[in-house]
Order: sequence, then structure tokens, then C-alpha cells
Amino acid sequence: MVQRKAHSRAASRQQIPRIRPAEAERILQEIEHLLDKSQALLVDLSSVGIAELLRRLDDSMLQLAIQPDDSGERTRARLMSAIVPALCSEPVPGIEDFVRITNIMLPCLLLELGRRNRHIEVEFPADPAGPDAQFRISFGGSHPRILRTQQVVELVATAGEELVGICYFGDEPSKKRIEKALTSKQSRPRHLA
Repeated sequence: MVQRKAHSRAASRQQIPRIRPAEAERILQEIEHLLDKSQALLVDLSSVGIAELLRRLDDSMLQLAIQPDDSGERTRARLMSAIVPALCSEPVPGIEDFVRITNIMLPCLLLELGRRNRHIEVEFPADPAGPDAQFRISFGGSHPRILRTQQVVELVATAGEELVGICYFGDEPSKKRIEKALTSKQSRPRHLA
């Protein structure tokens, strides 16, 4: 019985489009060009806001950056090599800075794709890695929620597949599972949420 449920759920899942290596190489070159043209923005990114940089990335750039393969890994590494120093308060970012900022920037790329697909509404903080950063997110018409950076990272860790489902496809079951996860976390005592 368990196998049948798992099989039917897997069979009903939509396929996430994948960008082939030749196309990925072209997109990565476009990202290089975009980052070269965006040096002034990157210098002042924490003030101007990450939303401005996300607006400059086209859909294929976002898709490639969250694609789970070698091409996606190269794209994420290139983007993070530009974004982390721009958002880091230290003159030379350390490994911890790269991990901390990357852990929130990768969900930002997915959320931006979901926003463009009109499956979610999201307002990004200027500096999502900042200590007081808050995201305003509505998952498919639900009432807006204010999530701190750590809550977004935890949401990805606990409901990443559902987040992908809603951002790519507007998947209603994914939306319900995310809402349930967020509601159960809010009902816990504040220090556990």
C-alpha cells in the first residue's frame, strides 16, 4: 500500500525543466556579462537591495542557478562569488560568510522564480543576510506572512520539495503542506519557532 501511494504521487509530479549543458554554457556567459555590467550595483547591493539584482536575472538564469547538476553548481558558484562579498560586512568574506549568505540567497532565487510564475508573492529585504532581515511572502493567495531569514532557511530544509512545487507549478498540495508547516511552527513557543 505504501509503495502504491509513493508511486502514484511520484507519477503525478510535474517535471521540472532542465537546461542542457550547451545552453547552460551560453547562459553562464550571459551571467558573466550581466555581473560585469552590474559592478556599481554590487558595490552598493545591501543598500540598493537584492530585488534589483534578481530583476536583472532572466528566467533561464534563475532556473539554471537552482538546477541540481554540474551546470547549476557552476552557475550558483559564479553568482555567489559576486553576491557574497557584496552582502558581507567583512572586507574579506570567510567560509562562514559564504555558507550563511548562500543559504539564504539560494531560496531567494527560487522565490523570485515563483514570484515571476505568479505562484507566490514575495517582498525581499534589501539585504536578506542582514540580522533583522524579513521577507513578506504569500503562498498562492494565502495571507501574507513575515518570515525572518532563519525561518526561510528552515522552510527550505523542512519543506524544500514543496517550495519547489509551488514556485515552479503553483502546486496546491505543496501550498497546503507549506501553510501547515508554517502554522504549526507559529503555534509553538517563540523560542522553538
